[in-house]
Amino acid sequence: MTEKNDTEVNTIAELASQRAMNLYDTHKLCCSESVIAVLNQVFHGGLTPEMAVRMGSGFCEGLGGAGCICGALSGAVVSLNVILGPDQPGGIRKGKFRKAVRRMHDLFKERNRATCCRVLTKKVRHDRKLHRENCKRLTGTGAELAVQVILENRPDLAREVDLEFLGDADSKLGGLFKRMRGKKGQ
Repeated sequence: MTEKNDTEVNTIAELASQRAMNLYDTHKLCCSESVIAVLNQVFHGGLTPEMAVRMGSGFCEGLGGAGCICGALSGAVVSLNVILGPDQPGGIRKGKFRKAVRRMHDLFKERNRATCCRVLTKKVRHDRKLHRENCKRLTGTGAELAVQVILENRPDLAREVDLEFLGDADSKLGGLFKRMRGKKGQ
């Protein structure tokens, strides 16, 4: 890649990271839901926003609270499936796809020294605020690294990124209002 392309990828990755952290921070979505929702929207993954969130719900807090694989990493891998999966429009070959998923895993582990939710949250488990901040950071990391892996494999997608969505941000009050409005409609 050229220096210009590297800068573009880093910018998109940083914006995706910030947007995923924003969705998590406003208490609108959990880690996995935030990553999937952002990457689906950014790369036009074809899922409705509601379906993107539903796909991530079971991965919150390390597989439904079991503390196993980090939800942010799980959300990133689901996003790779949606964007790069061999059976997706524009998807990559199975062998190349497996390498992309492995790269996602390895980058996440290298950055955070673990992939297990229990391990990643052990030092902050006792403090709710620190725990949320830690998970917010991991959410951003999952989105950031997934963007890098996606664009390594499909650099052409950089031209189609939804920059307007990436530039948006919800406030905590706005997130609370949306959740309250959603519960009334149920």
